[in-house]
Amino acid sequence: MKQPNLDNLNQYLLTVRDKPFEWHKNDCFIFTNNAFRAMYGEGWADDWVGKYIKNGKYLGRDGLREVFQADTLVEAIDRKLERVTFVPPRGALVTTNKAKSWVISYALGISVGSNAVFLGRDGVISIPIEYTNDAWIKYA
Repeated sequence: MKQPNLDNLNQYLLTVRDKPFEWHKNDCFIFTNNAFRAMYGEGWADDWVGKYIKNGKYLGRDGLREVFQADTLVEAIDRKLERVTFVPPRGALVTTNKAKSWVISYALGISVGSNAVFLGRDGVISIPIEYTNDAWIKYA
């Protein structure tokens, strides 16, 4: 497992903590991809940037399945990162269905220890790590 720079993650979270959710500018994908960029120097899915949008609108389920060649978000992420089946370590990408989930059935967030952070309507929100569904780490 590649070790995340947690100081950089904390700095990133401070800079976006009050930045509201905004599709295509500060949505859960951009939030988590930028968090990985802060920790590792590159996002977890830089090659996905802009691919979930067409003509300025978010793709629906069928469009997402076609673009990412996966039936679910979890399946698509499994191809990019290493899934963990234990308590997500700090810096892990996580999902939850306990926050606003939109079309993908989950919200994407980052583990920060006993909690995970996600984007809420008005900025970063925190929920207990027990409310996360899946987690992944960067492996190389």
